Amino acid sequence: MRVLRWTGTRTELEAFDQRKGSYKAWANEKGREIQAAGPDMRKVHARIAVLLRRVMPPEYRQSGVRERSFLTNAKFHELDEPSVKLDIRSFYPSTTFAHVRRFFVQEMKCAGDVAYLLAKLCCFRRKHLPTGGVHSEVLAFYCHQRAFDQLYRRAKGRGGVMTVYVDDIMMTMPGASLTDLEWARRLFSKQGITIHPGKSTVVGKMKPKTITGVDIHRGEVRAPKAQHQLIRKRFEDLAGTEDPQAAASVARSLIGHLDHVAQIEPHLRGRANGTRALLKRTLAG
Repeated sequence: MRVLRWTGTRTELEAFDQRKGSYKAWANEKGREIQAAGPDMRKVHARIAVLLRRVMPPEYRQSGVRERSFLTNAKFHELDEPSVKLDIRSFYPSTTFAHVRRFFVQEMKCAGDVAYLLAKLCCFRRKHLPTGGVHSEVLAFYCHQRAFDQLYRRAKGRGGVMTVYVDDIMMTMPGASLTDLEWARRLFSKQGITIHPGKSTVVGKMKPKTITGVDIHRGEVRAPKAQHQLIRKRFEDLAGTEDPQAAASVARSLIGHLDHVAQIEPHLRGRANGTRALLKRTLAG
């Protein structure tokens, strides 16, 4: 309890996940269920996340780590070799109470009752990791690290690379094929995890790769065409908008997309900064 900075009693902590207001659940515009912790539970989740992030992450983990990002993740795959792209279906809902409890027992060496308590605190209604949990990304990774490590060793052993960015996994290595994809599917299936068939594929050696929103082709790193098209559309929307508040909203979206593309293609930083200066008054609404 001291480690979690809990000031109440053990009994109160054990019943904390069932307390009214611990979670709020709703469906977003796409019908995806979101579970977010209430303010008090969020503090506990944030503390757990801080403690887990003190563990030295493997080099292949690119999300949730300082000085690593969607861009560093993509740049690992500049190798001119074929890639296996894997996407885990419903990563957080698939990471169950049993996964979390087992992690605290096997990896963190917690006593059984402590592991059970921590799993209750970490999981939505004792079912799975909450989709909106501040701790869900780091905890889901460590719950499945043994499987990720096997993927890493397979890629490394073939002279390739492998990275994980939340639920996106990429292996780039000589001879990467559907056999590797099927091997990975079986590996995760043993853990009760499903690889999304529609989003998992093999990318040929000479084919462009899109990895965490970054295009890579023959060693060149670029923003996807769709991002540039969206920027042009925002400029058009802005030119046709007369309402000041609506214009400010479009301008903020435009600047956001320009900044994002400039991270991938640094030579566009000047354009992003220049546009921000030109739209200063518009941004003010």
